[in-house]
Amino acid sequence: MDHFAEQLVKKYHSSKDDLKRALIIAGAAVITLVSVLLVFMGFPLALVLPVCAIWAAFYLVKLQGVEYEYSCTNGELDIDKILGQDKRKPMLSVNVGTFTAFGKAGEVTESDDIATTFSAMGISLMDAAQTEHPAYYAEFEHPDHGKCCLYFSPDERMIEAIEPFLSRELKRQRGGQR
Repeated sequence: MDHFAEQLVKKYHSSKDDLKRALIIAGAAVITLVSVLLVFMGFPLALVLPVCAIWAAFYLVKLQGVEYEYSCTNGELDIDKILGQDKRKPMLSVNVGTFTAFGKAGEVTESDDIATTFSAMGISLMDAAQTEHPAYYAEFEHPDHGKCCLYFSPDERMIEAIEPFLSRELKRQRGGQR
């Protein structure tokens, strides 16, 4: 029988994200005002500028909406990043059996080695510590990226799909944590 779980995690907007949106909209407004002035100065082709600026602003603001999709099928964890609800980018694919460390981010001893870090969480690590869905940490060796660290926020169903495929050593360690 196949083990399958899927979860969609929406990234919540920070003040930095709000500032980006405001700058994009302000830039489009400035371009629109400048093009209106250019039209009054005798450049009728400047009417194309506000259309392009408004379209670009709409597109860029839409891309600010980020979601992460986790899917675990028979021990293979795939994480995709979804931009603007329609542009999907594969982020990471890893076999859960290759995890050398796994658990809640605050409870796992992280190695001191330099590693590629993947963050696929809806909120920051600081905010995750204060919610009912804490951040999880996984460390593993990836064929393309080398030593990797993954921070993500799986729900209970996703963790139940991951646990049977962890190595014996990690299962033994997690037995005391649960």
